[in-house]
Amino acid sequence: MPIKIQLAVDMTCQSCVDGINSVLGTVPGIDKIDVSLDDKQVMVEGTASPSSVLKAIKDTGRSAVVRGTGSSSGGNIGAAVCIFEEGSAMGSSATRGLARFVQIDETTCFVDISVNGISDGAHGVAIHECGDLSQVPESCGGRWNPDAVELDRLVVKDGWGDLAFETDRFKVWEIIGRSVLIDAGDEGGVLAGVVARSAGLFENDKQICACSGNTLWTEQRLINQGQRL
Repeated sequence: MPIKIQLAVDMTCQSCVDGINSVLGTVPGIDKIDVSLDDKQVMVEGTASPSSVLKAIKDTGRSAVVRGTGSSSGGNIGAAVCIFEEGSAMGSSATRGLARFVQIDETTCFVDISVNGISDGAHGVAIHECGDLSQVPESCGGRWNPDAVELDRLVVKDGWGDLAFETDRFKVWEIIGRSVLIDAGDEGGVLAGVVARSAGLFENDKQICACSGNTLWTEQRLINQGQRL
């Protein structure tokens, strides 16, 4: 089924626009590309997956965020966000990462995770039953996802890592209010956050984070650097 993918992309000049058009033109399944320098927005239509579009843009060295997806005929199915902190009692610890969940269609969810400040190597990612972060990991309950295994392994290199994929193992509306945990590796700790509903396709056109004054891509970089916004 053809879908629309809306991305916020760090662009400063026409050369950026030309470069993005060029690289996205090589991604299979993209039928239409609309790049707006003024709005710093890229809109893609076709059957290409959000993860393949996001990877193509990031491979050019530009920061990018998937704001939402929806059917080409219009409408948003659902989106959510999860901000990761570290420590057994959350609320006073440094922010270490961000996860975005966007429902592509009735069965497929796009997941985009970025973390910073944990040891290099592969780290397990799992959804847990409860959104109680008072005493992580015990207060989060057991793994929620139906087969009780990790979602995937997030690979960290030089203290930073990201992971983007599509899955049919859950839907956005099934994980709202639950927690997502990432093992922090050799430190023996864990990153955790609660999944909260967020704006989807065409529901949030802002380029500036109202709470901090940061642009969306600066916001992502600061989160990746472990700074609270």
